[in-house]
Parts: sequence; C-alpha cells; structure tokens
Amino acid sequence: MSINDVKNILKTMCKHNRRSIDLPAMLGIDGKLVLCTAYDMSLGGMRLKVKTPIAENSNVIIKIRDKLNQVAKVVWVAEGFIGLNFQENPKTVKSGLGVLATNLN
Repeated sequence: MSINDVKNILKTMCKHNRRSIDLPAMLGIDGKLVLCTAYDMSLGGMRLKVKTPIAENSNVIIKIRDKLNQVAKVVWVAEGFIGLNFQENPKTVKSGLGVLATNLN
C-alpha cells in the first residue's frame, strides 16, 4: 500500500476533523520506547513517521510531551508511516491532548 492510497483512505474514513502537526513523540511497544514524529491527529487517531518497523494490529502507547499518554492500535503501515486508532473515547482523548486538541471535534 502506498502513502497516497493511505491518504485517500483517511479522507473517506475520518469521523473526526484532522489537524496537521509536527511533534516529536514516543511509542511504547512491547516494553520498549520508539522515537517517532507525529504529523497529523484527530480525536480518533494519529499518523506517525517511524524509523523502526512496527506491525499492523500492534497495540501501542503513544506519548506526546507530557500531555498525551494514550493506548492505540496500529491500523495501517505504509512507507515508514503508521496510522493509529485511539482505544479511548474522543472525550478522554481530547482531555489528554489539552491545547493540542484546540478545534478538534
């Protein structure tokens, strides 16, 4: 699957509006921390650039700054990017994002 295929899927699947970001983040997976970069997010999930291969359907914890510490599932993998689906309800995610959630619904 190419990144363009993924972008087209995201456009049709998003229940929540997305916000472009460029923030360092960490993924907790199998007891290890993996550095990554978050490029966009919604209250339903997030797109990340990763240097370490991560399998689709993996359960992870995404951490951004001291604000977000959220359980998520990897729902797609393409060309060094992964897509996460948050496992918490959108209100909980919005609370965890703090000011990063401005204008997200």
